[in-house]
Amino acid sequence: MSLKKSHSVLEVKDLSIGYFLKKEQILISKEINFSIPKGELVSIVGINGIGKSTLLRTLANMQPALNGIVYLNNKNVSDYSSLQLANTISIVLTEAPSSKNLSVLELITLGRHPYTNWIGTLSENDKKIIQNAIDITEIEDLVNYKCMELSDGQLQRVMIARALAQDTPLILLDEPTTHLDIYHRAYLLKLLKKLAVEKQKTILFSTQEIDLAIQVSNKMIVMTKDKVHFDQPNKLIELGCFNTLFPSETIEFNKDLKRFILKD
Repeated sequence: MSLKKSHSVLEVKDLSIGYFLKKEQILISKEINFSIPKGELVSIVGINGIGKSTLLRTLANMQPALNGIVYLNNKNVSDYSSLQLANTISIVLTEAPSSKNLSVLELITLGRHPYTNWIGTLSENDKKIIQNAIDITEIEDLVNYKCMELSDGQLQRVMIARALAQDTPLILLDEPTTHLDIYHRAYLLKLLKKLAVEKQKTILFSTQEIDLAIQVSNKMIVMTKDKVHFDQPNKLIELGCFNTLFPSETIEFNKDLKRFILKD
């Protein structure tokens, strides 16, 4: 076993992602390779429709890979049972919860389901983890609301709290800053960074906030039509990976400022 593999929480080898439409294989992206150790924050960026959500779903074994292998703690993710995955990966998707009639506290408590007994009794440790998730996402004032009563931004923070209550070593988030104002976007990304550093969580998130992602990410996955790049933000900037993400007549990437700017 290679040293690199033995220290990887998540490793992807020659991965192709996509879906099937009437038995026809639709390829979205191919030749994806990366390895992520414990305690790193990794962002996935690219234009709308490039395959960011499909990649996250494939990593979580919610849909099959077209080719290649996803290793989770050196084990093929397809060999995990549902309970094993629930104890290892928590995922926050863009879809609203299936029942908005739940209270905020009830929804967050569902994050402890993989650890409770058959009647769902919460231990004192479960309650402590739930309260900690509420505290760090700053939603104490929302716990007695029904999910249907929340704004989109509030619901997003509640869903993240549920993922934190699940307390898994790997967290996957699909566009977690959607519907958030600029303060809560920055707050959330700083929170994810803090969780990676202090709690040693391995976190992957897709985002359109590329400028902010460059500032907080240990590594970035840049998805383009021709290739998927993976490296540290500064190295990706030097390689020019952000220069061609969007039509050049409208915006351009400023290498020195490390951000996109409008063209005159």
